[in-house]
Amino acid sequence: TIMEDDDLAGPLAFVLLLGGELLLAAKMNFGYIYGLSLFGCVGMTLVLNLLSPTDSISIWTVLSVLGYSLLPVNTLAGLNAFYRIRHMGRFGVVLGALTIAWCACSSTRLFERGCGLREQRFLVAYPVALFYSAFVMLTIF
Repeated sequence: TIMEDDDLAGPLAFVLLLGGELLLAAKMNFGYIYGLSLFGCVGMTLVLNLLSPTDSISIWTVLSVLGYSLLPVNTLAGLNAFYRIRHMGRFGVVLGALTIAWCACSSTRLFERGCGLREQRFLVAYPVALFYSAFVMLTIF
């Protein structure tokens, strides 16, 4: 199942890719990326274990799911390396909001199906959206 596969190679590659893409945009934010990832994943592990009706969820599984769902932020950062999103006006805001929604929706569905949190999916989606909004703000600003 999803909750038994805690692969960390992909999420680590996505985090390093995000740091490299931000470096192409002349932003040295490696410490912020790793700090947000660490504290966000610890916080999400706490929230998911408090909401889970059956089993406990390991931090490695949360790292894996949140890391793989970071791919849309990488796409946004790649676009930002060539054309600054903050100069796009309303289109840039919509693009950032769609990226947050895409990340939050994909990771929430994985948590929902893997942990049996169908009734609590909106309680899971809100902190996940806040987690990804921090990365989108790092990318845009």
